[in-house]
Amino acid sequence: MYSLRFPNSSSSLLEINSDLMCDFGNYLSDRCLYPGAAYLIEASDAYEYSDWINNRKLGCFRRPLSLDLYAPNSSSSCFYCHLNQLIPANHSTETYSNYLLREIRLQGRLFKGDSKVEQIYFEGGSPAFLNDSQLNTLTQEIKRYFTLVEGGDFCVEIDTRQLINCSMRALNEMGFNCAIVGIQDFDQQAQHSEQCIQSEEAAVHTVRNIRRAGFKSVRVELSYGLTGKDLDKFASRLDKIIAADPDQVKLLNYQHLIEEFKPQRNNILTGLPATVTKYEMTLLAISRLAEAGYSHIGMNLFARHDDPLAVAQRQGRLHYGLRGFSIHPDCDHVALGVSGIGRIGPTLHQNHCDLLQYYDKLEQNTLPILRGLELNADDLLRRSIMYALICHLVISYDSVEAFFPIDFKQYFVTELTDLQAYAEAGLVALDNEEIAVTSKGQLFVGDICRIFDKYLRKHH
Repeated sequence: MYSLRFPNSSSSLLEINSDLMCDFGNYLSDRCLYPGAAYLIEASDAYEYSDWINNRKLGCFRRPLSLDLYAPNSSSSCFYCHLNQLIPANHSTETYSNYLLREIRLQGRLFKGDSKVEQIYFEGGSPAFLNDSQLNTLTQEIKRYFTLVEGGDFCVEIDTRQLINCSMRALNEMGFNCAIVGIQDFDQQAQHSEQCIQSEEAAVHTVRNIRRAGFKSVRVELSYGLTGKDLDKFASRLDKIIAADPDQVKLLNYQHLIEEFKPQRNNILTGLPATVTKYEMTLLAISRLAEAGYSHIGMNLFARHDDPLAVAQRQGRLHYGLRGFSIHPDCDHVALGVSGIGRIGPTLHQNHCDLLQYYDKLEQNTLPILRGLELNADDLLRRSIMYALICHLVISYDSVEAFFPIDFKQYFVTELTDLQAYAEAGLVALDNEEIAVTSKGQLFVGDICRIFDKYLRKHH
């Protein structure tokens, strides 16, 4: 039995036991993408995508834009990473950069006259994969075809293992003002077992360099649930991260899914911690981070009390979408780069995941879209419910019925029946007006949202 004082629970003392974790703690993934990528279909292509861009211009689905850029990962084989791998001997960084420029131009022409960008996310192997010159060329091309809104969030992922190509100050001068630093582990023995070489000094030094360079925000993403870890080691890593003073900390649950992630197939891991141990780590993180002045935003994301996300949470202005939590209203997401996933209006689309096919489409002057999906009314309804629960921990039946022509209790009779088990466990409160996630239930909100996932229901 574990006992802990939660920062967002009106100082109530909550007890979470191992049985509760085993019964309701089996779905730890984020819900950013709904439906998941596996449900996109190849019948949806670049022509259909262009039609939806035209719909935007007619004002049917006008939203701010987010540019989501993807770079392949470095050549070092990292079994933790779920991103595309690239062997430089076969595919040079200059080649990839040139094709990414082609895609930026194609997208820019489609969005001509409708190109205000509030957010940029550059993720993947950058900046280790691309050097200063290549990144600068890409950002200049973006500014040529799109209008960047003053005060927007322009974020870049940082790989602390390979910072030989870029400096933090150079990134800031290019226009990036937010950074995400991924940290796999500080334990060298464990790192070798996962092929991720990363030193404590490099990680902490990177966070401090980002601050000195003038970035307005830095987030550390710390993986947990890796082989050979115990609570003492996890606590030690967490304390070192807190000492580096990031604005946000996100815990990433390691998922060893060899059927889905090819880099893991040749890595047989033993001793992976059980679900209970992962929740012990989460509880420990909440306690340590609360003591250090961080609020639990949700979905294992923590932010300093004065961080814009924490302020938006207190004021009821928090948003959740394809990129997770945000202070910005929902954006249309333009995917740029191999395997990128974007969203325009009620549609999802994904670029080719194979580099050669990605290149081939761009050689034909065609957007490299592999597959997509137009969400139906039921998809949009369920997604909005999940996002509301994650963001605000409550969903009013009346508020849903105001936007969707349904009788909530009748439409979701099966889901409400399934939620009774969560209510009996004290994770949700159900009545005739709303579903409210309790303070205890906040840790299990991903599993609560699973109840509304139609696609998971069909396959289980």
